[in-house]
Amino acid sequence: MLLSNLQELIVLDMSPDSQADGAFDTPQPERPSLKARLRRPLLIAAPVVLIVGGLIAYLSGGRYEETDNAYVQAGLVAITPNVSGHVIAVMVHENEVVKAGQVLFRIDPDHYQAALHAAHAQLADARSQVAARRADYASADAKIEAAQAQLDYATREAARQKDLLGQGISSQDQYEQAALAVKTARQAIAGARQDAAGIKAALSGQVDAPVTDQPSVRYAAANVNDAQLNLNYTTVKAPQDGIVTKVSQLQVGDYVAAGRPVFTLVGRHLWIEANFKESQLRYMRLGQGATVKLDAYPDYELKARISSFSPGTGNAFSLLPPENATGNWVKVVQRLPVELELANAPADLPLHAGLSALVTVDTGHRRHLFGSARATAAPSK
Repeated sequence: MLLSNLQELIVLDMSPDSQADGAFDTPQPERPSLKARLRRPLLIAAPVVLIVGGLIAYLSGGRYEETDNAYVQAGLVAITPNVSGHVIAVMVHENEVVKAGQVLFRIDPDHYQAALHAAHAQLADARSQVAARRADYASADAKIEAAQAQLDYATREAARQKDLLGQGISSQDQYEQAALAVKTARQAIAGARQDAAGIKAALSGQVDAPVTDQPSVRYAAANVNDAQLNLNYTTVKAPQDGIVTKVSQLQVGDYVAAGRPVFTLVGRHLWIEANFKESQLRYMRLGQGATVKLDAYPDYELKARISSFSPGTGNAFSLLPPENATGNWVKVVQRLPVELELANAPADLPLHAGLSALVTVDTGHRRHLFGSARATAAPSK
């Protein structure tokens, strides 16, 4: 600007009109032009404006951290049957909205119904065996009482025969027979007691306990419950609200194996996973607010807050982690997944897992000319 003004002055001084006027007219002091009057203030104000603008930009910078490496995430539930069998009915279609407890498909229940009947039969048999053992125990107890009575009689008879033998009234043979009867009665008592102990052991020492408390009955009852569960598992239900997908790959007549997923249920709970560079994490804290713009809906600005930080970068959990101890190592900026909870997603705005997003986090960071910089983090809730 200064150079152009000097050129204009030189041209004016060298023009013929100016020379002619100078030859005949008396020189008059010229009034400075507008440019000349503004030149000095502008030369002073321009650097001041630049310095002030730079300071403002510096002090206000660093507050917001932004990344477009962000995506909508949703809980994915693998629909997996608990029992094996042939599919007899598929009750939902592709991308259908389902409620928790809604029937998704059914497996042929005939085999599991038969297993339940067999388990009930085993339970009845266990109850009958307990009743029979109780009767055997009562019989063994009666035998013990009878043997004890016989022993008492034989003991008295042996004592009488011994007295008679001493008086010479009874013979030695009669006395020996009475002594043998005592020995036989004692053996009968021992056998009866052994039988009763065996029966009591079979009843786990709880002869008078309720039938339902007997181990054999409880085991049979557990088998009935297990068979009933397997029968119930032939009807596969939705574990939560969501949308089922990949349903078309399941057809009536297919054989499904227990523990192998057949299709997927996308849960209703959605969140944002943003992958920030490690250099952006200095002032980011739990609970800080953020704005989210989805590529699919650029006119909507969603509110969110930081709910968690991943314990490691993506490379830390990769199947084949990089080898950083090699001689040709090249430093690569790492990214840390940050989870953000959406706060005000409109009910009529369809959000889908995998949609791209632009996330801007307000760290509350303020730069200072003097002293250390600080970050104001909202408390996590």
